[in-house]
Amino acid sequence: MRNVKTHNELRLLWGRDLGEPSSTTDYTLLADLGHAYAACSREGFPTLVVELSDIPAFAAGRRAAGFELVPHRALQFAHAGRQWTAPAAVLLCKDPELVDAFTVLAADVHSRLLASRPSWANIVSVVEEWQSLMAPRGRPSVEAEVGLWGELWLLVSSAAPDRLLAGWRGPDRDASDFFLDGRAAEVKTSRHRRQHHVSLSQVLEPVGDKRAWLLSLWVGIDPIRGRTVPALVDKILERVADPALALRRLLTAGYSPADRNAYEGSFVVLAEPEWYRVTDVPRVRAADPEVSRLRYVVSLDEGRCVPASEAKELWNHFLGHDYGART
Repeated sequence: MRNVKTHNELRLLWGRDLGEPSSTTDYTLLADLGHAYAACSREGFPTLVVELSDIPAFAAGRRAAGFELVPHRALQFAHAGRQWTAPAAVLLCKDPELVDAFTVLAADVHSRLLASRPSWANIVSVVEEWQSLMAPRGRPSVEAEVGLWGELWLLVSSAAPDRLLAGWRGPDRDASDFFLDGRAAEVKTSRHRRQHHVSLSQVLEPVGDKRAWLLSLWVGIDPIRGRTVPALVDKILERVADPALALRRLLTAGYSPADRNAYEGSFVVLAEPEWYRVTDVPRVRAADPEVSRLRYVVSLDEGRCVPASEAKELWNHFLGHDYGART
């Protein structure tokens, strides 16, 4: 079998029927990746097998969010007509709901192995990094789920998701969700049209003397045509050039693949989103000096949304196309 290098190729490999696992070895080797093999465990789990020169005497495995790292001091290999025995590190996914996230993890482990000599220590280091990021967060609040959905919707809608991902500031808790080429956009998503929670920092010079807008999304539940947060995440990981970087940003934003089933809302945009200059968003004009991080609800004035020509320019700036041509 030819080498399989990319994340999308691994998704296709592990996403199809893996067939009958080998009855003579613990792992059926499916593809030679160089320094590692894409494989299937005896139980049918997608697996990354990394051949090593040795395993430390007291090596201990790792478990997290449906993934497991297992040391083997003498693993039997069988591939391309030959058989041999060698130490190995085995990373496997035991939760079918997490195969996409596992593919990102496996591809990241593999890419880092190409830059250094494979060892148990450096594999553990990468896995522990992902282990801490991918810990379950629990069910999100309705507001948090809808808010994240809006930001991901914009990323999915972009003609150049890598460019927009580079300007995504939501995971960093900046005053604006996106900042590209001197322009900022704060995405506000609500099931009540033009009504949003805002903080004073989001409307009071959020990016200094640079121009900033608020994008108002009105969404509703649609179990047929709508998309969930996990569905948007899957689409983003499918389209970007660096899925590992994208998943790290998603995890920092509060999403965890271990909580996929906790995101139940299947949302659809009910009307063309409206752009508002932040200077036109209602704000609290005065507060006691001791008051900080002020947050409140605004009702936007439809008459203050930007004209169609300006909206078209903003769609093209942030998405690379008009709203009606979204992907």
